Amino acid sequence: MATSRNIYTDTKPSYQQTRNPYNNQGYLANGAAPHPGQLGATPLLPNQGRVIQTGPIRVLCIADVRGNLRSLNELAKTARADCIIHTGDFGFYDDTSLERIAEKTLKHVAQYSPLISEPTKKGIASGGAGPVKSRFPASELPLSELPLLISGELKLEIPVYTVWGACEDVRVLEKFRSKEYKVPNLHIIDEAQSMLLDIGGVKLRLLGLGGAVVMHKLFDNGEGRTTIAGGQGTMWTTLLQMGELVDTANRVYDPTETRVFITHASPAREGILNQLSVTLKADFSISAGLHFRYGSSYNEFSVNPSLDHYRGKLAASKASFNDVWETVKAEVEPAIQQNEAQQNLLKNALSVVDKMPTTAAGGNPFGGAVAGQSAALGQVDESAFKNMWNFNLADAAFGWLVLEIQDGRIGTEMRAQGFNFSHRGAKQQGTGPTAPAAATSSASAGVSPLAPSAPPTTQTAPSGGPQRQPSHTKPAVSTPAPIQPKPATPQPVPTASPDPKEPEKQATAGTNGAGNVTETAPSPAPRNPADNIIGLFVMNAQSDEQVRDLFTGEDKAKIVKIEKWGANNKVVQFRTTDDRDAAMERLPEDAKNRTQEDRTKPLVKIFSPPPARQYPARGGAGNWGSSRGGARDAGNPQSGYRSAGGGTASDSEGTGRRGGRGGGPRGGRGGERGRGARGQRGGLKGEGGSGSPAPSSSAPADS
Repeated sequence: MATSRNIYTDTKPSYQQTRNPYNNQGYLANGAAPHPGQLGATPLLPNQGRVIQTGPIRVLCIADVRGNLRSLNELAKTARADCIIHTGDFGFYDDTSLERIAEKTLKHVAQYSPLISEPTKKGIASGGAGPVKSRFPASELPLSELPLLISGELKLEIPVYTVWGACEDVRVLEKFRSKEYKVPNLHIIDEAQSMLLDIGGVKLRLLGLGGAVVMHKLFDNGEGRTTIAGGQGTMWTTLLQMGELVDTANRVYDPTETRVFITHASPAREGILNQLSVTLKADFSISAGLHFRYGSSYNEFSVNPSLDHYRGKLAASKASFNDVWETVKAEVEPAIQQNEAQQNLLKNALSVVDKMPTTAAGGNPFGGAVAGQSAALGQVDESAFKNMWNFNLADAAFGWLVLEIQDGRIGTEMRAQGFNFSHRGAKQQGTGPTAPAAATSSASAGVSPLAPSAPPTTQTAPSGGPQRQPSHTKPAVSTPAPIQPKPATPQPVPTASPDPKEPEKQATAGTNGAGNVTETAPSPAPRNPADNIIGLFVMNAQSDEQVRDLFTGEDKAKIVKIEKWGANNKVVQFRTTDDRDAAMERLPEDAKNRTQEDRTKPLVKIFSPPPARQYPARGGAGNWGSSRGGARDAGNPQSGYRSAGGGTASDSEGTGRRGGRGGGPRGGRGGERGRGARGQRGGLKGEGGSGSPAPSSSAPADS
């Protein structure tokens, strides 16, 4: 026996010489016989056989999945999350919720639901005879995938911790509270139940409060049979729930824990929630309810210029609450007189409000009271003012927040799909060559910019005279223009010249009103290829099929083609304006007009071809005229400064100004900006524009 013991203590068997670095036990090679004396599995030591997390723990924080519960598993995989915190509008609807939901709430839920088809959404939004429930079968109005979770057909792959939001069914929440409904891995955080996550060296205490915060409903329980308040498909917070949350937080308080306050409404906008988070001694607050395209991360110190400003926000919320409390006080107090537990909860909640300042002016934030004031007047917790951090989440369809926890440190990673600015780039399509970025600087230095990719158009005079460069087209030369002395009197234009710059001199000679110069016929402006398009401009279009689905069958047959116009925009072309206008008239109202920004749905407007980008003559200063002499006085329309847009207004007021959706591009800034004050000086020194109409002359200037 002693010899056998020495085999395992002093030496290592051959099968243990090379250990698997990811396991404390040696494994036999496939098909190998066990070593003599190894009878079955060896007993596990205390640290063997345990799954040990070596990397950071990732907590995914999302908001408003709106019943699309499959997305929880998909988002968890994408974010590599170990668990999920959800901040409301989870989709607590079952198969019986549709009959209880109010018409107005149903329209709101359907408008933003990822489960209801687009044709059904359009039908609901367009209105019709009778309520929505009578116009559409229940199969076309799926409110949530929660029944699939309850039946077990759909499973949550990682733990999910959530509060309820503003659009939920109170009956469903009561069934979860009574354990009638049970879903593995789904944990509901509320005023009566908190959760503790011991992960990454941090004890994370989750405290939650669901529902919308509506001041006049703080004392209304609605259809709720317990302390949960709600009715007709909506839910809100009551003052008793806040009092119970304070009681729960006090009972489980542990100074070694890190506290996270999870709400649907945002503490940034609801002063009473802000004060409640201070009372709960929260280190973080995570909320939703603002439906932004980006998540926000802030503390009160970062968004308030002073403590007085912060106090003012709390004081306004306190005044709003007191207006309601004074109105219902006579009814509430007798109603709970026989219920001691509810009396205690009400006292807890009222104590939160009592601590809120009544005015913006308050005590010394660094301790002690201001002379002549009570020590309790307007005092706020400065540590919370600077140290409590708040996260407001984008909807789950647009972004998320990840808390990465490792070695006692909580890091953050925020992701957002963000706003779609592709419609601005679409305005540059089909508007001719674009000026290089260096055009402005080079023109102001007296150097002509590089030619655009398309060659400039040169027009021939009808009389058969020499070609000339239109004043609004950039010449395709890249050599510096020679510095020409300022002339006194315009010179006659020669009929022919080998000088390549001569056409430009011809074009600019008439600008200064020389009476003895014969002007050639003006050349027409280059045509914009988009001028011939008769169509409708569709923004936020994901595919041609989605665009076609907007139109009726009659109008689909009249579509000539659908052309891509930018990243997510289309132009639907018709043969005649009558066909286009008729199709526009038959579109649903929500596709033509929108009361609020929603970049997930197509928006249709009449296509207005953007004006061709116009450029000033070489030198970038537009057409300059002398302030002297009889040319201007004679009413010459070319005298004086003219903007690139061809009008007399400034650049910001001309045709080149930035248009709306589907409109023209931003105006060109090819060097004419800020030149108005110099327009009375007859041209700039060293610029090869029309301020120097002729070669140098020794003749004296006109008086």
